[in-house]
Amino acid sequence: MIDDPIAFEQFKERFASNQACISALFDARWPDGFRCPCCGQARYFLIRTRRLPLFECASCRRQTSLISGTVMEGSSTSLPRWFQAIYLLSQPSGIAATELRDILGVTYKTAWLIAHKIRHALSLEIESRILSGNIHIEHADYGPAIYLDARQPLLLAASLDEQQQPEFIRFWQPSPDHVEEGFFRRIIRAGIEAFRSACTDGSPATIIPPVANRKHPALRDHRRHVERWLNDTFCGIRPKHLQAYLNEYGYRANHAADFLVAGLSLGSVLRLSATTPAITYPELTKDRPVLLPPWHKFESKAKWRGKWLRLYTAV
Repeated sequence: MIDDPIAFEQFKERFASNQACISALFDARWPDGFRCPCCGQARYFLIRTRRLPLFECASCRRQTSLISGTVMEGSSTSLPRWFQAIYLLSQPSGIAATELRDILGVTYKTAWLIAHKIRHALSLEIESRILSGNIHIEHADYGPAIYLDARQPLLLAASLDEQQQPEFIRFWQPSPDHVEEGFFRRIIRAGIEAFRSACTDGSPATIIPPVANRKHPALRDHRRHVERWLNDTFCGIRPKHLQAYLNEYGYRANHAADFLVAGLSLGSVLRLSATTPAITYPELTKDRPVLLPPWHKFESKAKWRGKWLRLYTAV
């Protein structure tokens, strides 16, 4: 969604040419000036015979493309379109691939891949942060409101400051091996320990059971916001790519003072896009372990829905 069409038109005009994008991308990738990725030398020779410039190290003679080592590496999409995508993903509500496709004038596959490559850069930034200090962990979930056994169980954790307010939050989608199936899905103790091992520094943590009434008020808001954002912006997300979108939400929540009002810093998203190696389409689309849909235990989806219909009509 374009929150300010006039500002977007001004942005498009400013970065309508390749040269304007090249200059901004160079500054985002090398804010202190060019450094050879091989030997660290600052002096270089500029080669302009290609669509995008090459930088040849004056010391080791290695040639470095402007987009090598960035999310744009290997892409044939023009830099102005990439810059528009980065701008649109920086908006308060983000943007779905279908709308990005229509704005950029590319295929859905290209728009989806561009969005996920930028999202991957945000994800790596979130995943590089380790929770420490006063850690608070709660259970959360995502999915259809009326089918409890179809909701995806999640963990929502935060580092709290001295006023017990979140300094940094993170959503975690557990491995299917760490989920107990039943009337509703529940993360077992091994799942919580796996999260603590991967995402915290081992500091003591307050762990709130799923049915406890001691939920943190600020985290309650995040549980509500993330569900609304995923449904309103993307019309829902399937389990395979859910963690990537949860990471995007986490990046937004941790970098915007007032989530869903203040957008992300365009400069920070551009910097991450300029310094994060690209993820490939096969890597993005490869199989990942996810929870099976709950109706696999029934003969059909209709019989599964019928079970819930009989349950609700009996109440």
